[in-house]
Amino acid sequence: MAQSEIERMPIVERCAGCGNIEDNVCRIWISPAAKWRLGTCPSATHVSVEKVETTEQKVRVGQQKQKKKRG
Repeated sequence: MAQSEIERMPIVERCAGCGNIEDNVCRIWISPAAKWRLGTCPSATHVSVEKVETTEQKVRVGQQKQKKKRG
């Protein structure tokens, strides 16, 4: 099936300003609304992802002894 035969859904409001939009459709995703359901679209060029750094470190409570192999 050629790419021109695929019916693409129109973009949603949150897609406005993205660099992947051509003729009111997304050139990457067939259904852009599905990519915004769980948060930010992974291909959005107009949204910057903020990386949150945590200062917490894992604390080791104890160590388990490993069994020695008999051979």
